[in-house]
This record gives sequence, C-alpha cells and structure tokens, in this order.
Amino acid sequence: MAQAAKQLKKIKDIEAQALQEQKEREESNRKRRNRSRDRKKKVDAATSFLRAARSGNLDKALDYLRNGVDINTCNQNGLNGLHLASKEGHVKMVVELLHKEIILETTTKKGNTALHIAALAGQDEVVRELVHYGANVNAQSQKGFTPLYMAAQENHLEVVKFLLENGANQNVATEDGFTPLAVALQQGHENVVAHLINYGTKGRVRLPALHIAARNDDTRTAAVLLQNDPNPDVLSKTGFTPLHIAAHYENLNVAQLLLNRGASVNFTPQNGITPLHIASRRGNVIMVRLLLDRGAQIETRTKDELTPLHCAARNGHVRISEILLDHGAPIQAKTKNGLSPIHMAAQGDHLDCVRLLLQYNAEIDDITLDHLTPLHVAAHCGHHRVAKVLLDKGAKPNSRALNGFTPLHIACKKNHIRVMELLLKTGASIDAVTESGLTPLHVASFMGHLPIVKNLLQRGASPNVSNVKVETPLHMAARAGHTEVAKYLLQNKAKVNAKAKVRSGGGKNPGMQAVQAQVEKAS
Repeated sequence: MAQAAKQLKKIKDIEAQALQEQKEREESNRKRRNRSRDRKKKVDAATSFLRAARSGNLDKALDYLRNGVDINTCNQNGLNGLHLASKEGHVKMVVELLHKEIILETTTKKGNTALHIAALAGQDEVVRELVHYGANVNAQSQKGFTPLYMAAQENHLEVVKFLLENGANQNVATEDGFTPLAVALQQGHENVVAHLINYGTKGRVRLPALHIAARNDDTRTAAVLLQNDPNPDVLSKTGFTPLHIAAHYENLNVAQLLLNRGASVNFTPQNGITPLHIASRRGNVIMVRLLLDRGAQIETRTKDELTPLHCAARNGHVRISEILLDHGAPIQAKTKNGLSPIHMAAQGDHLDCVRLLLQYNAEIDDITLDHLTPLHVAAHCGHHRVAKVLLDKGAKPNSRALNGFTPLHIACKKNHIRVMELLLKTGASIDAVTESGLTPLHVASFMGHLPIVKNLLQRGASPNVSNVKVETPLHMAARAGHTEVAKYLLQNKAKVNAKAKVRSGGGKNPGMQAVQAQVEKAS
C-alpha cells in the first residue's frame, strides 16, 4: 500500500514537472514572439521614418523620432534620413535633422556623405546648409569621389562655385585619376570647365602660362614661352597639356603651333583622356582632322574605356562620328559598363547619329554588362524618335535585361507613355515578366503612374497577375501609397482579398496596406 502511494506521488511529481516545463516553454515562446513583434515594429517604424525623410514629411518624421526611432537609422544601402532628405532637396528636413544632431559625416556603403549626395543631385540650398553645419567639403567616397567631383560630373555649376569658395580642392583625384576638371571635360560641361580653369588661375593653384595662352589662342605668347621653355607638354596640376586645352577651346592656331613644336598628339594623362577625345566631344571637324592627320590614335581609351567615337556619339556629332568611322574607329567598342557608341547616341536622343551608326553596321541589339540594348536606353530616357528608328530597323522589342526588364517595363517605370504605346504597337509583350515576376502593370502601379496603368488595362493587361512574392499590382500600389492607382485597379476587377506573402509567413491583402481606408471606400 505504501509502495503504491509512493509510486502515485512520483507520477504526480513527474506530471507537475512536465506541466511546469510546458509553461516555461510557452512563456519562452511568448517572449520570443513578443521580441520578434517588437523588432518588426522597430524595423517598420524605422522604414517609415526614412520614407518620411525622403518625401520631406517633417511632421511624420518628428513623430517617429518622438516615439523612439533612432535618428541615425539607415536602410540596407547605408542611407539615413539626412542622405535621403539631401538627395530630394528637402531643406527644412535637413536643417531639422542637423539641429537634432544626426551624425553629419555618416557614409553610405559606397562611402558617400550627405554632402556627396546633395552635390550629385544639384541641391545647392542643401549643400549650403550642410557646409554651414561643418560638412567636410573634401571628403572622399570609396572610389575617391569628392562632392566637387560629383557636382562637376553632373554639370551643377552653382554647387561647383559654392564648394570652391568654401575650400574644395579641385586637384583631389579619384582612384582612377580623374579630377573634377577631367570629368567635366569628358562630359562636355563647358561652363563648369571654364569656371574650374578660371578659378584655378585666380586662386593658389595657377595654370601654367602656356595653358593660359592655349586657352586664349594666343600664339604670340605661346611662341615666346616655348622659346624660353621648349617643352610643349608641360602639365597642369590636373594632368592636362596645353594641347588638351586648345582642343577644348577649339583654338586651331595654337594647336598647330604646339604640334609643330613637338607636342604629343597622343599624350595620355592618368585619366586616359587624349586631345582627340576632347576634340571629338566638342565637335570641331577641323580640329579632329588636324589631330588625326598628326597621328592621333583612333582607338585610344580613357580610364572608363571611352573611345573618341563614344565621345562624338554621346554629343550627337554626326560629322565627327563619320570621320572617325572612316578612319577605322571601332564601332562596337565598349565602356567599363558595356556601353557602345550606339547606346550613347540613343541616350542623348541623337537621331541622326543613331542612323549613321546603323548605316555603318552597328549591332542594333548590342548589350551592356546588364544586357541593356539601345532600345532599353531609349525607353529609359523617353526618346520616342530614337526608339521608333531602332524598332523600324529591326530592334527586338522584348529583349530582356539581366533582371528581366524589357524596354516596356522601363518605359512604364519612367512614365514615358509615348514610348510605351510605340512598343506595344510594335510587338512588345504586355504580359512580359521580370526575374521577380513583375509585369509592366506591376511596375507602373508601384511607381504610381496612373495614365500608364489606365493604358495598360485598356489594352488587356491583367490586374490580378502575381509576382514571385504573390503580390498583385494592387498590392504594390497600396504598399507604395498610391491611392488613385489602387482605386482605379479596384474599379477594373482587381481582387481586393488577394493574399501576398510576408516574412512572418502569413498573408496581407491590399485593403490592409497603406491605403486601407481609401481602398475599402472605392471597393
């Protein structure tokens, strides 16, 4: 009897222990779920804060900060609220974030500060505020880009002026050896080039006298200088010879003098830009002929692998392109990114140059490293006439980039409705999908381009096709907060109860996302 009682007690103890362990497991799971939920809330709040900073919604951004969001939080690319607000030019947002002591010199994964980003975007008011708060005007990104370099590259003259006046050093070069002057010369930004050169002559960094004579086409002074110092290839601190300067300013007289005195027609500084590159970009036929007659190499390449033909095509110089091609210029030469001259002509909307290159048998569906064709480029830029010529000459309307984007996807993303209509008329597939399962309608819906969405639906695009995340166009419009697009999709048979995958493994329907109230009202 006693033995039985003892056995019974042991069983009860085991049951009690098991029950206790179960309770502890449940409590542990509950805490883990709560921690996961809290982490997700923090991530969602941080994402919403960054979105508010990017859109310039100061009240919302301040609300998130008051509720505990870290002001220095950043996205997967390392961009924080200051980076995003600076890019979009939201001066009040920038000032408020700086006032609240966001870290000014935080860098992105590419090493860019907020000043880099503002300079690149040409946001001169933001640049002024950042510098006022002490931003380093000579900070270098991972590849050595300075804010001045970025402003010069994008032709933002006012930003260039301000940075120079506030201590920017125009002699700081990138890891590829490009200075702000070099990149401005390569891109053809004449006003920026002139300002950089003139500023150099006024400041502590002076141009050599022979360069100044070359700029002014002053052959008499140049001849005297060469008598005293017979080196015609004297370098400026930015790495250019007087012949480079003469080519840029199209000064034929001094160019001939320099060449007659032994100037190297193929002198190549660290950045790889030769006088022929510059002359081809400028479009001066006589200068190009002079350099070619004196032995300029037709296939010479810059650090970015640009040939003189690239330079001519990018600037739409048909006659120069023809001369270079007749001298054997490589028509399929590729830049570091895989761009051929026809890509550059398409990018610049240079119709006659595109026609010329095709006449010389340029490959019409040539691809870049990302498998972008000239038609992709024309679609991206909205160049309807170039797109039509390419299509008329047999370009494939359904060519796919590495990510699966067709020219139609790109036209829809960039809101180029004329190009979109042209592509659809010439065989582009309205149902083409990218690697992630996006149709053109997905893309247009996410971007909020209502006229594109309407046009696609009228042409038979399905509003209920899902991508690899099982998101429909309605999901994507709702997620991006595009109320009018969401309403229109609902009016055109989009299913409001479709479920999309989310990380927690559950589902979310479009009516539960960013435009819930409006969607439900419309439905």
